[in-house]
Amino acid sequence: MHRRFLQLMTCLFCLTTVAAFGEDPLQTVTLTSSGAGGAPTRLTGRVLVEAPDGGILFEERTGRLHNLTPKEFTSAVGRSAAFSYLPPDELAALLLQQTGAGSAIHQTEHFVICSDASELYTKFCGRLLEKVFAEYLKFFEGSDVQLTPLTAKLPVLVFRDVARFQEFARRQHPDTDFSDVPGYYSVRDNQMLITAVSGDRAFRTNSDVVRELKKKPRQVETIVHEAVHQLAFNTGLQVRYADNPMWLSEGLAVFFERASGRSSTVWSRPGEVSRIHLPGFKAATSQNRLRLPLSDLLESDQAFQTPDNLADAYAEGWAITYFLIRSDRAAFDRLLSHLQNRKPLQPVDATTRLAEFEAATGRPLEDFERYFLRYMSRVRARP
Repeated sequence: MHRRFLQLMTCLFCLTTVAAFGEDPLQTVTLTSSGAGGAPTRLTGRVLVEAPDGGILFEERTGRLHNLTPKEFTSAVGRSAAFSYLPPDELAALLLQQTGAGSAIHQTEHFVICSDASELYTKFCGRLLEKVFAEYLKFFEGSDVQLTPLTAKLPVLVFRDVARFQEFARRQHPDTDFSDVPGYYSVRDNQMLITAVSGDRAFRTNSDVVRELKKKPRQVETIVHEAVHQLAFNTGLQVRYADNPMWLSEGLAVFFERASGRSSTVWSRPGEVSRIHLPGFKAATSQNRLRLPLSDLLESDQAFQTPDNLADAYAEGWAITYFLIRSDRAAFDRLLSHLQNRKPLQPVDATTRLAEFEAATGRPLEDFERYFLRYMSRVRARP
């Protein structure tokens, strides 16, 4: 079971979005708390939004976001240069510094991978990530959803040892339990973290890697799932720290994730029926009624934050996404295009969420649910 990707839960109100991406000046802020040795901590990046009380949402050149109150920083100092993300070699050096001894860098066209797993496994991850990126772009070709080009390579951390992965994850997000999590995408840090398969150092050929992963498809599906989250937030499909409906974020990632043993990357394309969530969805549906009411899922993210509802929320989120893409792609694209206009740290109330969904689908929720359940009752998963 994938855990929800890490999302900011507190919001500022009445924020002002500053210059459009790509037009922001480079700025430096000094934090009021001291860094190592008592020296001041300075962040270089751009101000994304400003609050009336003087608080800001600040993005470092590394891609990390900081939600700063007025007491946490001194005023931002502008520079003549324009904002840009770290170039790949500087990003690679930073990732090595963060992960410590034993890691090495493998760069692909769109990713900087910092890994202490075997070279064979790391390169397999690189090929898989590039395959996911290509299929992600293909998925939106010809649609009304407008993606933005990547402006920097994306950071990925691969950990051979589960204990090292969990230790790093606890340092990155100390308030989150990672005891049974094989990987995640951090919205705050814009980093994807995954664990390698056990015994990866014993692999001698790429065929060994593929053969092992065919036995462990969830390993591949984790990489695909988290890669889709990272791509969504870096191609303008979703806005980090905006009020993105989790049913849609997770539904799209699950729509992409299913592994296929027929490919050299053990994954071919999005859209295969979920082996996990289709049975879960059918088990949570009885007499044309959903155990988790559709309105509850659409109006808030609470179901994803409640252990008793989490499995149903994932299954239902995937099922709605699958139904829309397969039966009414135009409605799905309308909803995505609308959500692209979300602003960081601005909450959306339940009534608005539901109204947006009904406007995109062109049906009252009761009518949508009837067609949705009828369609999904006929869906079967391939072996």
